[in-house]
Amino acid sequence: MLEQAFDDIARSFIDIPAMVLQSDPAGGANRTLDAAVCAAALVAAWVIFRRKLAAPPREAAGRLPQDALLGIVAMLGFSIIGTLGATATQAFAIADADYARLSQGVFGNIAQLALALLAIHSALFVDAARAPARPRVALTEGLVGFALVVPIVFALGAAINYALTWAGHPPAPQTSHETLRILEAKGDALFTALTLAHVAILVPLAEEAGWRGLLQPSLRRAGLGGAGAAAMTAVLFTAIHWTMIPPEGRAAGLPMLAALGFALGILRERTGGILAPTVLHAAFNALNVGITLARDG
Repeated sequence: MLEQAFDDIARSFIDIPAMVLQSDPAGGANRTLDAAVCAAALVAAWVIFRRKLAAPPREAAGRLPQDALLGIVAMLGFSIIGTLGATATQAFAIADADYARLSQGVFGNIAQLALALLAIHSALFVDAARAPARPRVALTEGLVGFALVVPIVFALGAAINYALTWAGHPPAPQTSHETLRILEAKGDALFTALTLAHVAILVPLAEEAGWRGLLQPSLRRAGLGGAGAAAMTAVLFTAIHWTMIPPEGRAAGLPMLAALGFALGILRERTGGILAPTVLHAAFNALNVGITLARDG
């Protein structure tokens, strides 16, 4: 029963970030591209270091729970309602297993998003001393974050895969997430469009509202500090995706997801809201789906 519940929760968190292992990095045809990605990652890391972009402000911003425990309880409710929303789709008796699975994710994420937004804007949460960034600034931060973080995450995955192959282990699979595997095998234009809309719009909104909107501010309220709250949230965010990555892909996929999760958390601390991390998250997911479709095509 607990295992089934965990699987339902995981499906309600259908995500792409850790699944960017789209090709064998040890292949000769990819070495030039990998070198370019690594060079871009070095430049991005230099910019982040010079601009101190990874150092969150000392003061919290945006909405914070009145008490850390309230936010953690809200996050537990976020997980539970995601499972309930996913299982509620069984009443529709969708014959196609792939569409049924997609509907589980959609309904689960809608339920999660609604609960998270209600909690954040309720009396359970209060405004921090520092005001959040304006929407235009947050949008810009999210786009800049995408440009800086993507090369680093890609280079991290490539480096780990090269190390694995050098040590005699097989590289990560070309497609390491169940959603992408279904997308490749389905060959259905409607299913592809719905999946893209789901993972590039709904998933980022729901996940950022929960992880960076509920949990991270609660950890900040508990006294972890901006970097500590972002790091802890990233660790838990990575752990929930454990069952969604095949064993052969976890060595590279999990560190990549953790790096992305930390970047999302830093954006939350810098801007005091979930708009910037949602923009980065959405663009990253869309890019991964695009890579899958391009290779499949």
